[in-house]
Amino acid sequence: MVKVLALIGSGALIAGTGLYFWVKKRKFDRTNTAGVEQFASFSGKLGATFVDKFLAGLSAFCIFAGAIFMAFGFEDSWGWIVLLPIYFVLLIGIW
Repeated sequence: MVKVLALIGSGALIAGTGLYFWVKKRKFDRTNTAGVEQFASFSGKLGATFVDKFLAGLSAFCIFAGAIFMAFGFEDSWGWIVLLPIYFVLLIGIW
């Protein structure tokens, strides 16, 4: 069970990190020599920023989910440190 959770968690962490750097590269590719983003049209800007924000959110979700899966897999050694705030929220019900 630990190997499966570690495999899923590491895959999600790698995918999230890759998405994060891909979003940053997309933004870098649109900049000119002065560092200002260039777009062909206003609708192109809206579409590009929407896609970038969606991919950044997906990246954050993958990184968070990967950390949680890894923490559940290694709860007896270091995972409890990561899961402690989650258990606190579940116990107290802050949200």
